[in-house]
Amino acid sequence: MRKTCVSQCYKRVISNIQNTLRNQFVWISVDETTDCEGHYIANFIVGAHCKENPTTLYLLNVAVLEITNNTAIAHFVIDSLKLLWPDVIKYDNVLLMITDSASYMIKSGTTLKGIFAHMIHLTCLAHGLHRISETIRTCYPLVDKLVSSVKKVFKKAPSRVQKFRIAPDVTLPPQPILTRWGTWLEAALSYSDH
Repeated sequence: MRKTCVSQCYKRVISNIQNTLRNQFVWISVDETTDCEGHYIANFIVGAHCKENPTTLYLLNVAVLEITNNTAIAHFVIDSLKLLWPDVIKYDNVLLMITDSASYMIKSGTTLKGIFAHMIHLTCLAHGLHRISETIRTCYPLVDKLVSSVKKVFKKAPSRVQKFRIAPDVTLPPQPILTRWGTWLEAALSYSDH
């Protein structure tokens, strides 16, 4: 099945995306993450720039990068656009690029702005806000220790949770997940309130 069906489905989906965005102005979003084995994985999302209707988002390309730097990201963007427009890249049709605010992403955005004449590079506001909340967390190490200690007390301890629920007006303390944006701040504010 993997040898025949998956490649046919892939070609059909890519062909559909190419036909949909053939003559459209587009915006792109590029992000990089690491998988469980430590590989650098880049993701390329594209959508039509249409102010009247919400656009459909397409995950056009996912690639494993040897290294994450501005050159690798710029090459990944060009390769992804070659996948979208296999005959010739429509340099004037890329209007917006959204990335996080990592220094190599900003540098690749600056490089690509020289290639794509009409492109505007934006960094994601949510990433900036998350960095602010991380800075706040590092400025208050005692509060951070309190939050993590309470989380340890209730984690995998259903008997403690049950005893805590005796008081009906008091909610269980929040258990922040550092990779989920703003949850640590919510926990700290909850401790402040209660």
